[in-house]
Amino acid sequence: MSKYDVAIIGSGPGGYVAAVRAAQLGAKVALIERDQIGGVCLNKGCIPTKAMIASAHLANQLKGSSEFGIMLKGEIRIDMEIIQERKRKIVSALQTGVETLIKGNKIDLLRGTASFKSKDELLVDGKPVEAKKIIIAVGSTWIDLPNVKVDEDRIVTTDSALNWNDIPKRLAIIGGGVVGCEFACMMNSFGSNVTIVEAMPNVLPMVEKSISRLLERHMKANGISIHTATTLESATVDGNIVKLSLSGNKSFEADRVLVAIGRKPSTSNLNLEASGVGIDSKGFIEIDKGFRTANKDVFAIGDVVGGCMLAHEASAEGTAVVESIFGDDQVTELGPIPKPIFTDPEIASVGKTAEELKSDGIAFKTGRFPFAASGKALCDGNIEGQVILHADEEGKILGVHIFGGGATSLISEVTLAMKMGCTAKDLENTVHSHPTLSESVAEAAADVYGMAIHKLGRK
Repeated sequence: MSKYDVAIIGSGPGGYVAAVRAAQLGAKVALIERDQIGGVCLNKGCIPTKAMIASAHLANQLKGSSEFGIMLKGEIRIDMEIIQERKRKIVSALQTGVETLIKGNKIDLLRGTASFKSKDELLVDGKPVEAKKIIIAVGSTWIDLPNVKVDEDRIVTTDSALNWNDIPKRLAIIGGGVVGCEFACMMNSFGSNVTIVEAMPNVLPMVEKSISRLLERHMKANGISIHTATTLESATVDGNIVKLSLSGNKSFEADRVLVAIGRKPSTSNLNLEASGVGIDSKGFIEIDKGFRTANKDVFAIGDVVGGCMLAHEASAEGTAVVESIFGDDQVTELGPIPKPIFTDPEIASVGKTAEELKSDGIAFKTGRFPFAASGKALCDGNIEGQVILHADEEGKILGVHIFGGGATSLISEVTLAMKMGCTAKDLENTVHSHPTLSESVAEAAADVYGMAIHKLGRK
């Protein structure tokens, strides 16, 4: 049995990227996967969700087509079976792409469940695998509600909801975080009567408050019911309906309930007790700045170490840890991590929120620019939106938050600007194409100084 330079547990966006980079650097690599290639992101998360959201966005555009002079005869009909088939084709194509990368880079793909036999011994379905270094990239799984039993029929996680061939007339979503809000917007677009139950005072509690308020207002205007500062006390299946009891003596019925209250590390099969790896009180693997665990030869990346729990963060960590082990680069900081949310309209942010800056006692100035003043937004019919930019007294960009069409793409420019140490003035003085939504970013940067051209300045 040959000994690998590195064995990577999990083929999600962190694991397979780490495997490819390690192979590029000349390492002999084993990639271990017990389920589907590509992990949760490709098979049950990012990709299938966004494929279906694309259909929802198109449905919304068609509903407003008459404003553009495009007249449709009859009602728009949503065919979930076709949507599902399109989603499956996209996922399959990307799976094939990842498998091609694995094979083309001469990475050994080991199918089975990995576990630690000891600090330096790994088993895959009971068979020993020898490796000088081990990277844990097993991702995360759903957090259960202790008082609600998920049956993946009437009370479900997105694992089931992403495969629905029908549209529930009444859908209750427990959790108003990223997944809950994305699903709420999508299913509302498909014609479902959606109700969100969120324990915090507002939906998307991690987002800049003024931005989350804009989304909440938009969702309510589109018929989504929202119960904030409310908890689910019980959910009882009665035939084809679910009866829900909420705090505050509230109750209602739904045809299906989606539980989306967050995720936890998926480490139950690893036998971490034998690994010498430390975990925190929530079960996340503890690492240093170089992604090294308490065991000097074991590293961990992605959802299993907590943080933002985003696919692109896991991929960046996968590249960074391998460069640190086999290359010349030593991991320091990845830089700012953009956080996209694919609601309708989209939300994206990078850096600190106003609430975080105030809590940290950091002095800052804020620039704002509304999409309603953007020529491109008017042309596109997407005037509901805003760019918010926070900078310190010297103009250093501290955080940017965008609500509106194209937000998830617009945020990349600002992420690069922050990584390169650009100031708001640098961003303002960068020439942006006209007419584009990106001009709104430059205008928000200029507004930090009260100098936005297409907005009245501060008195």
